[in-house]
Amino acid sequence: MKRSFPCAWLVALLFASFAPFAPAAELPDGIERAATVEGITEYRLSNGLRVLLYPDSSSARVTVNMTVLVGSRHEGYGETGMAHLLEHMLFKGTPSHRDIPRLLKEHGANYNGSTSFDRTNYFETMPGTDANLEFAVRLEADRLVHSSVRREDLASEMTVVRSEFEMGENNPEYILNQRMMAVAYEWHNYGSPPSATVATSSGCRSSACRPFTGNTTGPITPCSSWPASSTRTRR
Repeated sequence: MKRSFPCAWLVALLFASFAPFAPAAELPDGIERAATVEGITEYRLSNGLRVLLYPDSSSARVTVNMTVLVGSRHEGYGETGMAHLLEHMLFKGTPSHRDIPRLLKEHGANYNGSTSFDRTNYFETMPGTDANLEFAVRLEADRLVHSSVRREDLASEMTVVRSEFEMGENNPEYILNQRMMAVAYEWHNYGSPPSATVATSSGCRSSACRPFTGNTTGPITPCSSWPASSTRTRR
């Protein structure tokens, strides 16, 4: 059965030297101001995107954090570990941003991503300039839709994914928590770790990523990029 999930991204922008929007400022069409709590203002876009804006004039840096509300609990049979593997694949490039790690380093970014049961996130912290902010927002919008999952990239990243899994296997606290979750959620994906297992991650093929990505995060496909006119580009 084809699964569909609500269009729900959460992008948190941590501003440094950028002035916040004035309370009475008129917003562009399609953007709605939701609420402000302790200096953090939420804006909602017509496509379902939610933006949390947190101005901080004491910092000279800007952080863009994109959180996609899709994680390992959305994986189906035969897809164990797909969410975590896909997180790694989104650093492999798009037609517009071919070498994402290099581009991030050129902008002086401290960056990373992580996968959990209910969400996947990507973030970068850079010197607080208009150019860096625009770069980060465009990068996140682009790679979530136009990333290519190539077979050679999948093969090279498999050792990294396995290494992360093995790090957890050497952590007694992690193993205890994993066993407790497996008992508590015997028939739910919360019972399986987001990092999957060596067996499931090693057996993954690029073609297997398409059903999972197409039904969850959006139109990411192996070996090619989807057209911008796709009905899923609003995710």
